[in-house]
Amino acid sequence: MREVTPLRNLGRVPEQGRIRLGVKTERAMKALDTFRFTSADHDAICQVADIYGGVVGKWMPPRSKQQQWEVITGSSDIRVFLPPNSIDVWYEQWSGGGCLRRCDGVTVSIPLKTPDGMDTDIEPCLCQKEQGQQKCSPYTRLNVILPEIKFGGVWRLESKGWNAANEMPSMATMLQQMQTMGLMEGRLILEHRSRVSGGQTKHFVVPRLAMDTSPMEILSGEAKVGSLQQSVAAPELEAADSVIVDAEIVQEVEGWDTPPAGVPVKKNPNPPPKFIPA
Repeated sequence: MREVTPLRNLGRVPEQGRIRLGVKTERAMKALDTFRFTSADHDAICQVADIYGGVVGKWMPPRSKQQQWEVITGSSDIRVFLPPNSIDVWYEQWSGGGCLRRCDGVTVSIPLKTPDGMDTDIEPCLCQKEQGQQKCSPYTRLNVILPEIKFGGVWRLESKGWNAANEMPSMATMLQQMQTMGLMEGRLILEHRSRVSGGQTKHFVVPRLAMDTSPMEILSGEAKVGSLQQSVAAPELEAADSVIVDAEIVQEVEGWDTPPAGVPVKKNPNPPPKFIPA
């Protein structure tokens, strides 16, 4: 028998829309240089376009019949408020049918079909059992409020990647420790990075949190905007008809800034890198 949740534990801030790092093309997901917003709230998307640029268009989410709206903005730096409990990180494995498992590295939640419907089973980490073959990836979810946009809930950014998982939770925790009450104001930034591995250069974008105020201003309360008593709950483990979440999009480019000896190359028309295989 499923345990009844106490009424005092019910309640969560609704999701007004999503902040996305890429756009789906005919071939695959393509990384963007600026933020993309999607929402069923047409007025909110129009306000986003007025402030950060871009053209509003219709958008239909995968495996959904609900009409939504989207805008690819012209900005990689946006103003945000951080509500309490604004961020969480999980190890997750996804398939075309939805989330297969969600784990904290110790215990894992697995969707379980019962006579009463879908439930959740808790077991020790499966990747530990599977001889260290980690099938899960780190998923970072950040909930923010857009201060210039009409309020209808939080806007969620989801990223699959080690950079976001390592950096964003620590930054959010430090900011909230410096000012333990109220609504934290910060900036959400898309940062372009590159990594050289095996002679190849890989370019990718990483979402990053920052603030315009100094630690002393935060401690003195000058960065405090107001209080938000309702905490933002982490998303529940979704059933098999869920939509795959956005990932931290890595745009891999096969090429070199300094080509290795003996490899035919030509100039890359869209650098970086400077050279690509001929």
